[in-house]
Amino acid sequence: MVFGLLMIILNISRQYQHDLNERFEEMRLQAYEEGTRLSSFAQHFLRRRLSQSADLAISYASVNPDLRLGVISDGNDIICNATRKQWRGVSIWDCPLSISIHQLRQAQDSSEGMLSEDLAKGRLTAIFPFVDVSAASRKGLVVLEYDLNWFKAAAVSHAMHESLAQACVLFGSCLLLWALLQMLITDRVTAIVEQVRCIGPQEVVPESIGGGDELETISKSIEDAAHRLQESEWRFSQIASNTRDIFWVAPLDPTEHIYVNKAYEEMFGRPAAALCVRRWDWLRTVLRPDRAAVLKMLRSLRSAPVEEEVEIRIHVRDRIEWLRCRGFSTENNPGVAGILQVAGMASVITAEKEMDKMQIEAAENERRRIGQDLHDDVCQRLAAAQLKSGVLGGSLKREGHPQSGLAMDVARELAEASDLARSYARGLAPVAVGPQELPDALDDLRKFLERAFGIGCRVECEDFSGVLKTEEAALIFRIAQELATNAAKHGRASWIGISLIRDRNLLRLEVANDGVSFHPTAGTKGKGMGLFMLRQRADALGAVLTFQPRDVAGGGTLAVCEMPLACR
Repeated sequence: MVFGLLMIILNISRQYQHDLNERFEEMRLQAYEEGTRLSSFAQHFLRRRLSQSADLAISYASVNPDLRLGVISDGNDIICNATRKQWRGVSIWDCPLSISIHQLRQAQDSSEGMLSEDLAKGRLTAIFPFVDVSAASRKGLVVLEYDLNWFKAAAVSHAMHESLAQACVLFGSCLLLWALLQMLITDRVTAIVEQVRCIGPQEVVPESIGGGDELETISKSIEDAAHRLQESEWRFSQIASNTRDIFWVAPLDPTEHIYVNKAYEEMFGRPAAALCVRRWDWLRTVLRPDRAAVLKMLRSLRSAPVEEEVEIRIHVRDRIEWLRCRGFSTENNPGVAGILQVAGMASVITAEKEMDKMQIEAAENERRRIGQDLHDDVCQRLAAAQLKSGVLGGSLKREGHPQSGLAMDVARELAEASDLARSYARGLAPVAVGPQELPDALDDLRKFLERAFGIGCRVECEDFSGVLKTEEAALIFRIAQELATNAAKHGRASWIGISLIRDRNLLRLEVANDGVSFHPTAGTKGKGMGLFMLRQRADALGAVLTFQPRDVAGGGTLAVCEMPLACR
């Protein structure tokens, strides 16, 4: 419709411009011919003093309705004849002609007729000189001034009249074209848009449109894509609804609601609808010491496409449950940086943790059994052998036997081996490692490291009586023992420092050494049995175990185990 109106306006404008130019050329030609005729007549009539004939000649020119004023002036610039009688005998400078002195003098000097146009005022002036014999052959002038406004209005009227029929035809064509476009394009595109709006898991997708053209192809493609999407959504909903693990998807828009499956309500004991009001409602069930770890994982997922895993504890239904949370983030649109789709799963690992605890207890019992056997059997045998070697050495010495010294050396080495075996036995099966005995047990560990590996060792331990349970103290001792022994065996350390202190609401165990730096990776978790047992013991305590290089010139490794004491 707008296009049709523009075409009509353009056609009228073109017709008007054509008529205006054509009419203007006709008026210029008419003015030139009339000026030439009157100038020749004026020269003849003034020479013969035929003023009435001159009036008759100029009166013929006044028949033209476009002529505003026409005058004939003599060589003295006095109007002799005019289309309006009131201007006769008046100087040409006093009449209302839209001409300048420069134009009149230019025409008199050139002796040729000229046309002057003033489109702003709507005037066309014809100036033609002639020789006035009665005025000493000075130049007289014939001046004809035409009004252009009338023929402009006539051109507009003619253009409107000529364009009316064309406008009707064009307007009808535009209406027909609009109706065809409405039927063939607009209505069908509206149907396609409705198809797109109905794409969803529970929506009924309208059938594709016909027509056998590109729009039909697009509509069928949308219908097929919608059905495939519904099938995919159905499979996903079945998997998400029947899995026992929590599946969650964080929306791209922070104002939208997070998606969770039915397992969320069963596992957290909170309604999923509460997430629509408070999207951090699930965090209330997470134990305070574990909240920092899970929030750190979420920030990492939001910052870059990565995969993260963290184990946390939640308090639900008056009991503590362990969860293993795996999260991943991917670029939703590879062409747009910074837009990440974040999702993840959470599975209950409480039974696994209980199994790990039982495994730790079984390993601890086995260590105690081996330590007890080592103390009751091997150490006793070594002590007996050392006693017999000492008696043998004394007898050989009294007899003056040359091998008496060798027998005494064997007795001395057996004594050292017996002491070392007893140290191993005490390490494997300490008498009792409770909160009160923890400083003495760590000091015995120091003595064992110095004697067994010949390295320096320093121990610092605060009093945790009434703070730790007996089983917790035993686990802390085992962690310190494993870290220190590994540093001495595998780290080639010449110095080890053990520190057990309270840092605000944390129990902080630090084991530092100056040996080879140790950097555990994700793949290290399941490779070393010692590291695996360390992590199991830390998990049993609800502690976090980290390794970092020492920020000193000698290098080395600093192992830190932090256990929360907020509720103690």
